[in-house]
Amino acid sequence: MKIISADYVLTMNSNLDCIKDGAILIDGALIKQVGTLQELTQQYPEAAVTQYPKSLLMPGLINTHCHSGLLRGTAEGLPVWDWLQQFIDPMHRVVTPEDSKIASYLCYAEALLSGTTTIVDMWRYMEGSAEAAQQLGIRAVLVPYVAEHPDHNYFETLNSNEALIQKWHQAANGRIQVWVGLEHLFYAEEKALARIQKMCHEYQTGFHTHSNESKFDVEENLRRY
Repeated sequence: MKIISADYVLTMNSNLDCIKDGAILIDGALIKQVGTLQELTQQYPEAAVTQYPKSLLMPGLINTHCHSGLLRGTAEGLPVWDWLQQFIDPMHRVVTPEDSKIASYLCYAEALLSGTTTIVDMWRYMEGSAEAAQQLGIRAVLVPYVAEHPDHNYFETLNSNEALIQKWHQAANGRIQVWVGLEHLFYAEEKALARIQKMCHEYQTGFHTHSNESKFDVEENLRRY
């Protein structure tokens, strides 16, 4: 067992208690107890103690929507639909599995260094993303960029999404999950939307998409469906 301590421990319990001169008792991979450093060292005098002065101990941050990628800062200031058509969609036509894998390693490393321990990542060729998550130790929900529409046939497909679920869902002792993804709701024909629902039920997994990002997004969904 070991004890790690800091100036403050933010518990995120029901009272949102913040413990001054706090500490955490760790047994293997489990947090066994949280309290003050004095309390825990008295109860467990045999435990090794590591102190982090001028620091805060807290649960890991969770990023509920991100994209591995190397295009951050590209053409900022454009309306979202113009940005997608002029910059992002052309990138999807040429991105390679190796590009995607390298981007995921960068994204996940940056997340861990910033204290983010769980991410929901919507990206391409996510075999490489799964390998990066497995190796780096981050908790990841992987969501392939899927399109099932003849106007958007340069993304992932429900077939490749299903193959990723079958290989990687609940891998790394459950640390890696694979959800069903869709770039936008109108990037799929109705039969694909029905299959998405079926896949979510069959594999007992989630669904993730973009919605209501712009006026055009809302109007196009209403027009089609």
